[in-house]
Amino acid sequence: MHAEPGKIVSTFLGFEDHGIFTAQLTVDYGGSGQGVGGYNLGGDTGFGAAFIKAVLRAAGVDAWEKLPGRVVRVLLEDEGWGRVVGLEPMPFESGERVIFADLVQETERTAS
Repeated sequence: MHAEPGKIVSTFLGFEDHGIFTAQLTVDYGGSGQGVGGYNLGGDTGFGAAFIKAVLRAAGVDAWEKLPGRVVRVLLEDEGWGRVVGLEPMPFESGERVIFADLVQETERTAS
């Protein structure tokens, strides 16, 4: 796993063009950027609320509207343009690390 500092420059929380409830962050690595999220948040497992809470905690904020401008460590599967696997706060910031696959497993386990 590789961590890259990224500034959250924009967010989306709502229904995408196919009617799927989703959330997306756009992060800027300083010259390049990447989307984070895009998960279907509308299922019955509770993943939607857990994902939103985890993103807020990783960024150290208490409201979705406060995400733009925050710098977080984007956790990538591999160095370079890898798949985003999670987020964590910068070492000097408050917050909690989130690994998206762990969040999926946790919410599926508690839903059954």
